[in-house]
Amino acid sequence: MSVVTLRTPRLTIEGRSRAGNETWFRVPELGVSLDIGRCPDTLVGLQHIFITHAHLDHALGVPFYAAQRRLFKLGPGEVFVPAETVDDYRALMAIHERMEGTDYPVHFVPMGPGQTHKLRRDLSVRAHRATHRVPANAWEFTETRHRLKAELAGLPGGELARLRHQGHEVETRFERPILFYSGDTDGRIFETSPALFEAEVLMLECSFTGRGEEERSRRYTHIHLSEIVAQADRFRNERIILTHFSLRDRPETIHRRVYRELPAFLRERVLLALPAPFTSFNP
Repeated sequence: MSVVTLRTPRLTIEGRSRAGNETWFRVPELGVSLDIGRCPDTLVGLQHIFITHAHLDHALGVPFYAAQRRLFKLGPGEVFVPAETVDDYRALMAIHERMEGTDYPVHFVPMGPGQTHKLRRDLSVRAHRATHRVPANAWEFTETRHRLKAELAGLPGGELARLRHQGHEVETRFERPILFYSGDTDGRIFETSPALFEAEVLMLECSFTGRGEEERSRRYTHIHLSEIVAQADRFRNERIILTHFSLRDRPETIHRRVYRELPAFLRERVLLALPAPFTSFNP
């Protein structure tokens, strides 16, 4: 399964994602990895790893990540996990340390729904609860921006500088959601986390695409393509990246089904985490 590179106007998203096999995505502009899969070398240098849930196709590489960072003297990375799972991750690392006769410094950051964490001056992350068979988080990344207060619009630069010098606040701060990553979930997330509809880029799982697979999708708590179609009018995202397709389906089959089912106004904003030429619907 080849690595896919997807580009939006502001972000580069590199990775691979097939249900039950491996899922990870690197976003260099944000300096983060979304899930870790088996931990390819390209993720070792990243300081921030965001694990959605503990299934091995998403999280197997956590011990290897810690070990490689120790080998290359990179210091402990930060691995963000659902709060319910942090003790088990720490116990897992303790087992590896005991078996291997060494120590693997890694900092686990437990986060529950609604909690936020500042990654850098202009970037924060918020945890959302995904609806899956085990505790799972979706991750929303927000950018901090500043804009001039409305009542000061039109003032010359010199006057604004004078006000700043006198200690007046001339700008207001606001957050803009730039990326929402659902991880594994089912369609209930559309109601529990409506913030996903507002992010500049939405990465949304779509494990099942075939007609007649709706019940299977519900049984395994994944999203079926028909559920995305049913929400079509709610998506205000600039780009929507569909991920985590079933290995049962060939890329050309998935591409054909998504083209057939999605309305044109939504299809033109959609990218697929599949190898070229099945990434988009543009000629």
